Amino acid sequence: MKSLVALIKREYLEHRGAFLYAPGVILGIMTLVLVFGIASNRFQMHQEIGVPSALKFFEFGFLAVAALWSMYLLAALFFYYANAFSADRRNNAMLFWKSMPVTDFKMLASKSLAGMTIFPALIFGAYLITGVLIYVVTMITAMILPRLGVPGIFEFLASGFQIALFALVGLVVALLWYAPFFAWVGALSTVFRRWSIPLAFLIPGLIGLAENLIFNDTGPRAGYFLHYLSERLKFGADNLHLEREIFADAPFDAMSMMPRFLATVDWAQLVGGLIVAALLVYAASEYRRRTVAT
Repeated sequence: MKSLVALIKREYLEHRGAFLYAPGVILGIMTLVLVFGIASNRFQMHQEIGVPSALKFFEFGFLAVAALWSMYLLAALFFYYANAFSADRRNNAMLFWKSMPVTDFKMLASKSLAGMTIFPALIFGAYLITGVLIYVVTMITAMILPRLGVPGIFEFLASGFQIALFALVGLVVALLWYAPFFAWVGALSTVFRRWSIPLAFLIPGLIGLAENLIFNDTGPRAGYFLHYLSERLKFGADNLHLEREIFADAPFDAMSMMPRFLATVDWAQLVGGLIVAALLVYAASEYRRRTVAT
């Protein structure tokens, strides 16, 4: 257990740039823009704003930045897995780890766990800090448009907690849902290294093309294989109608939204994807075990 924690810590130290420093820079830029905007009186609002209250303005903004940070995280993790599984082959660290009592599977498992735990936690922390900026913008908007009203700080905290809880559940499910795609590009990187990113798209595309040529477009549009992948890549709950929850009179209620969201998840597909991800990580570890680092 201690060795696994040490490996995860090592992954954090090697790849913290995209998950700690870059979000810090983004937050710094956002803060500077807000400060200079206030100092120069740049904030101007139309009198007819499409939210009924300042609290709803805050909820809309907090949910919007949750989606933006989630997209950033998923993109960063894709590039992380494309690099992490083969990074030690480029800097000769594999020779060091092969001299240690640590199996290749344990090494890759630590990289996978780091991508599913500590790095998302850093991004979620950045998201919570962004919520403070959204609160400041909300207060400025409420001062410019007095008709929105100014709820108490405890109302903002309660609403922020509800939205953050809902965003956290959605983020966890999204990470589990996309785990096989991360493992796929990671497994490719153990063989093809930096070519893993284009190959992660090229190989499925060639398989789909071959299927269409062989079966002469008798299946669904783009073929069974690419059709399945396109459906598998979809994640979200269009039928949740979040806009109704946002623009309703009552504050956002995560306790009522989360069961509805979880009911839209195809759990069989999610569990099957996790099994595929584990198999890919195991196959990548076996390839590493049988090859000599260069």
